[in-house]
Amino acid sequence: MDREAGGEVEAAAHGHEHHDGYRKHRVPRTIRERERRKSPGLVWALVILCTLLAVGVIVAGATVFAVYLIYKPKMPYLLVTDARLERLDYGQSGTILDLQVALTIQAENTNSKADATFSGVNLAVGFHGADVALLRAGTFAVARRSAVPLRYQITSVGRQLSPDGMQYMNGALGARVVPLDLFGKARTTWKVGIFASLQFWTRISCRFLFNYPGNGTAMPYDCRSKSP
Repeated sequence: MDREAGGEVEAAAHGHEHHDGYRKHRVPRTIRERERRKSPGLVWALVILCTLLAVGVIVAGATVFAVYLIYKPKMPYLLVTDARLERLDYGQSGTILDLQVALTIQAENTNSKADATFSGVNLAVGFHGADVALLRAGTFAVARRSAVPLRYQITSVGRQLSPDGMQYMNGALGARVVPLDLFGKARTTWKVGIFASLQFWTRISCRFLFNYPGNGTAMPYDCRSKSP
């Protein structure tokens, strides 16, 4: 009897401890209610933030599109309007004794609502991979819907050609067609309203075929720079 009673007492004691442990791990109802109240508030804050960001992106895109429609920006460029080989004295030793070329390059700005600026104009005239003259210009402005001509009177003396270049020159003089290359780049800058200042490099790469010996005129060409 005593053992059974003691067992019952022990069982009851263990049951009481288990019940107390359950009470210790149970989260109070007030804390659970606070957590439930906080979760919807955080979600709504995130929803509002995402909505504001989306509206901002839409407004910015609409503004850029409206500015584009109003100003219709076009990239300024360089255009060769005249090229003439005036003189070429070539020695059989492979040396260009005297080379004279008249070249007119126009800086074009076709924008109707923005002035443009050209800077870093760095061009070269070459023959079969060899530079025979360098052409440069300082910073200058071009008003909207206008052009500024750059006139170069190129003179090159004493340029020694490579063996491959010598052979190429002999063939060109024999065919009475002398090729000269023009290549280089310039930086263009212009504004679109008060919102942005656009800046791009414009690059030019052309080959002219001159009637020489002859009148030195260039065969028909379309030589203008391109921007990326």
